Amino acid sequence: MDPLKNGGHCEEDAHCAEEDEEVDPRIQGELEKLNQSTDDINRWESELEDYRQRFRAVLVEATLKLDEQMKKIGRAVDDSKPYWEARKVARQAQIEAQKATQEFQRAMEILRAAKETIALAEERLLEEDSRQFDSAWQEMLNHATHRVMEAEQERTRSEAEHRKTATNYNSCISHMKQLEKKLKRSINKSRPYFELKSKYYAQLEQLKRQVDEHQNKLVIAKTEYRTALRNLESISEEIHAQRRSLALGTREQGVGAEKDSTHEDIDNFKMESDGLSSKSGEHLLSFSVIKSPSSVKPESPSSCHGPDSPFLGPRSQCSGASSPDCDQERGDRAEGAEELEAGLKKLTLTVAQKDTGDSGDEQSDDPGYVSPNVAMTNSPTPILLLNNL
Repeated sequence: MDPLKNGGHCEEDAHCAEEDEEVDPRIQGELEKLNQSTDDINRWESELEDYRQRFRAVLVEATLKLDEQMKKIGRAVDDSKPYWEARKVARQAQIEAQKATQEFQRAMEILRAAKETIALAEERLLEEDSRQFDSAWQEMLNHATHRVMEAEQERTRSEAEHRKTATNYNSCISHMKQLEKKLKRSINKSRPYFELKSKYYAQLEQLKRQVDEHQNKLVIAKTEYRTALRNLESISEEIHAQRRSLALGTREQGVGAEKDSTHEDIDNFKMESDGLSSKSGEHLLSFSVIKSPSSVKPESPSSCHGPDSPFLGPRSQCSGASSPDCDQERGDRAEGAEELEAGLKKLTLTVAQKDTGDSGDEQSDDPGYVSPNVAMTNSPTPILLLNNL
């Protein structure tokens, strides 16, 4: 089969497997949240821009109208400003006083209810002859007593706040009335200007509240959008991790832990070959070396008498030392070396004479024949000695 076609089939199979895989239901939910937050962002941004444009338009209009009024009225606007500022402060003091009054009334209601609960518990205690409370009534009485204490503290605090705000309001009202009597003519003349200014400022305050509200909604929508995106990314990473784990499959046993039959055959073969005679192997090696002496490079005599030579043994530790033991050891090693060299010469001559007697008739007619004595002088004597020992 064509590998390209095979690869194409593999890609198609993987693609089909991905298509057949069920879609995670969380994706649909997060996509709906993402679309909804996108719509909210677009809507709040559009409305926010609209309110900002309206705010700027009202501000420009108020500036133009107030400038016209100021030109018509003239100096009376500056003369009556203290009165209008005092009136503004008095109105703020009135709002604070009303708020303190409401808190004081609420504290009085809580105190009254707590006292009624205590009175009811005392009345039931007086009605019973044994005058013993059960656990429920005891708990209710403790709770009511605690509420009475808190209500009294709240009443005291709210009463002090009410007195403070009421005093501030009264002082602001008296100061405003004084200015009204003093600047009555300028106040009447500049009244259209300040009324128009109050009207525009009310519109601007309302538009500003709308702008702030839409800004908060826009921030919330963007936060939801980012949250949906992060959730989709986490779901996607989780799905890809699952696919990678499925593609890799289950990890099987390593190659080193598997048993190979070929290894067993090789081991059996080695065990069978161990039964062969070592002497026969040495004889074959000696025969091959004698018949083809030129195929083997002769080793240097120094290699046979090296530190690890099989004839002389390992190198002595007395090299360079001067002692009776070391001198005796050197003499023994010298005598052993002379005996080995004499035996080597005898073995070489014996093998050469035997080989000459066997092949003398056939090689005497060959013009390229070389005397065995000459040939054996270059033969690897150490190898012959190793093979015949």
